[in-house]
Amino acid sequence: MSELEGVVLGILQGKQPCTAYGIRMALQDSPSSFWSASAGAIYPLLNRLEKAGLVDASVDAGDARGRRLLTLTAAGRARHRQWMLSAGSVEVASAVSDPVRSRAFFLGAMDAADRRTFVDDSLQALESFLESARQDLVIRTDSEDSWAYLAALGGVHQAEARVKWMREIRDHLYDDSVPPVDR
Repeated sequence: MSELEGVVLGILQGKQPCTAYGIRMALQDSPSSFWSASAGAIYPLLNRLEKAGLVDASVDAGDARGRRLLTLTAAGRARHRQWMLSAGSVEVASAVSDPVRSRAFFLGAMDAADRRTFVDDSLQALESFLESARQDLVIRTDSEDSWAYLAALGGVHQAEARVKWMREIRDHLYDDSVPPVDR
């Protein structure tokens, strides 16, 4: 099961019955751009989950447009539980996708001006994301869902660490008095 499928099952479990649009909005409201809230990603995914017997869809009798209300099946709840518990594996714990960090490995292949552009632009974007993560945390502070608050707090801590790391790179790049990185 992909991470997006697990996240969608989790959203559905917390909001069911829910429409596909409701799932899209929950993903769109996330401060992370990692999850695609596009109709082209969500609707085919929900169809796959339905065909796999993890999601059940019924027509909303109170809606003249015939919108579909989605719920998890027993198999969907079991599969979501399995996905959740897989977080205890080294494979999942080490699956950290950070496109900025991936690019940083290759800074040595760039000229000095491009390195400065990379660092300055990346730091600005990371600081902007940190602000978004902090705003999301404030919104969740008054929520009754303490788990969502704690998950958002993890996002803030992760964003803070990324900003700190990029500032260290900036300091190394711009300050000749900063000693070379020990290896």
